[in-house]
Amino acid sequence: MKQQKNIFRVILALVLCALILPCTAQDSKSGNPEMHHAEADPENDYVTVKSWEHQRELFIEKGMSEAKADSIIAEYLKYLTDMDRTAGDDRIGVQAPPFRFDGWLNSEPLTLEDLKGNVVLVRWFTDTCPFCASSTPALNQLYEEYADKGLKMIGVFHPKAGIDDPLDKERVNRVVEARDFKFPIAIDWDWRNKTLKDWWLTGPDRPGTSVTFILDKSGVIQFIHPGMEYHEDNGSELHTMCASDMGRIRAAIERLIAE
Repeated sequence: MKQQKNIFRVILALVLCALILPCTAQDSKSGNPEMHHAEADPENDYVTVKSWEHQRELFIEKGMSEAKADSIIAEYLKYLTDMDRTAGDDRIGVQAPPFRFDGWLNSEPLTLEDLKGNVVLVRWFTDTCPFCASSTPALNQLYEEYADKGLKMIGVFHPKAGIDDPLDKERVNRVVEARDFKFPIAIDWDWRNKTLKDWWLTGPDRPGTSVTFILDKSGVIQFIHPGMEYHEDNGSELHTMCASDMGRIRAAIERLIAE
């Protein structure tokens, strides 16, 4: 009986880890790189993760011990330090490909031509990713600070859990409302074949899909944060690189606005 319980705990931990893996681990077995993902479940009402603390609560609700939840979270936060921040250098100086999105919220459909003359920040995110949730305050803050100074911001939802579900605009609307996004939100539902593929899933392996691009006023990619998380300093040593990355993003925005 004890052995059966141990086996059950291992299986449960592996299943729960799959909720975080989609934003960090890449699978390049095929010619079309894509991220690991949780299995689609048509009956699943996908939970919008609000923070790392919320993710911890979800783990514990599903039967994981507090110690195990803390251990798993610490392991994944280690990616923030270890991530190769030069992973997108091959895209710097490239004219951004056209948008091929599946829908829009908070805006009429936009094109890159519509955005010419502005610095543009484009960030891919999803609902089940704590890295994305923790970057929410930063995106809202940057939008408030720079929207009147020449920055256009676009958030792009791409499903990870339920990756093969049919387009679900209401699911996207739930996460937009939960994270209080006021800026335009595009839907890249078929991201493995459309816009994220064109912009990012080309060439070498990528550390994540929750990528941020900053374009200059002519639509050329000038800065890339290759995934996961950034925000202001929150006093945690596990998030030191997040604050550093936030500073780099802010500096890139200000430099490009000034040009």
